Amino acid sequence: MSSNANSTTTSTRSNEPLLSVDGLRTFIETEREQFPAVDGVSFSVDRGETVCIVGESGSGKSVTCESLTGIVPQPPARITDGQITFDGKRIDGASERELRSIRGDRIAHVFQNPQQALDPVYTVGDQIVEAMTIHGQRSGTSARERAISLLRKVGIPRADDRIDEYPHEFSGGMRQRVAIAIALAADPDLLVADEPTTAVDVTVQAKLIELLRDLTDDDTAILLITHDLRVVASLADSVVVMYGGTIVERGPVDTVFSTPAHPYTQALFDSYDGLSRRNDRSARGELPSDGCRFRAECPYAEPACEGGDQPDFYTLDSDADHSVSCVHFSPDGDPERVLDASTEVHSVSEVSR
Repeated sequence: MSSNANSTTTSTRSNEPLLSVDGLRTFIETEREQFPAVDGVSFSVDRGETVCIVGESGSGKSVTCESLTGIVPQPPARITDGQITFDGKRIDGASERELRSIRGDRIAHVFQNPQQALDPVYTVGDQIVEAMTIHGQRSGTSARERAISLLRKVGIPRADDRIDEYPHEFSGGMRQRVAIAIALAADPDLLVADEPTTAVDVTVQAKLIELLRDLTDDDTAILLITHDLRVVASLADSVVVMYGGTIVERGPVDTVFSTPAHPYTQALFDSYDGLSRRNDRSARGELPSDGCRFRAECPYAEPACEGGDQPDFYTLDSDADHSVSCVHFSPDGDPERVLDASTEVHSVSEVSR
């Protein structure tokens, strides 16, 4: 990224997105090669909005979100390009000291594995209080009372007693809730949550979804990584679909669910139905390095899908906010070829049940 990127600032306006990401690229280096885990990703998150990033494992969801505040391990990762604007200020290229002032305080992360996120030698209360004091929120008795309140908020029973217990004394679902409590300790403007409902049973999942929904009522924005369409249907305002390190479709949740336009998005819905149009994973080779990354698996692939960059985004006539990266939706393409072949689509309410 540009070393002087942080010198550009703009005044915060209520109609600007809280977070704006433009052309983000992050490479992962191995002993044999380097490959683009995130390749030209662009999206935005408004204040109080929930944006869900969906896609299969390895699509670049986590690396994208960890690149925002530089917590992706460098090396092996290397952020090479892109503009990241948060609350009107460019934070790409910011110093580690500047990023530390944002992490946890204004942008908080909840990681997929709470066991790794929690320190086993400190009580959960100590870890919540530390998250408050390190950002100058409060200390002493006031911090402890706030920690108990947060544990109650995330659904930990007998919070007054359990605040002095250690992570190993909590179940996996409760540890995930403790991790969320730590993330909320500094009242962040943006909560970045990586699969927060994956390792919990359906009852705990429902409570976590309700908690996250309540946060947006308080104007907290959420960037949620998930592969669970039920969670997307329950929480999302907007959906970003990733495949092979790129975004292939984005739009309002109702529109994407009712009219999945990209062949890969349709494949995700097929998977939800227990169907599949995709080739067996073991038969696939490496992803194409140019053109449409999905073309090796796409039933509608044609020569126009090859070469050059990922296809441009084209807006669907039915919704100006719904766009898809696919040559079939270009002025020279035939979108009905893809849309007419779509299997049964769903309303948000049908999927969330």
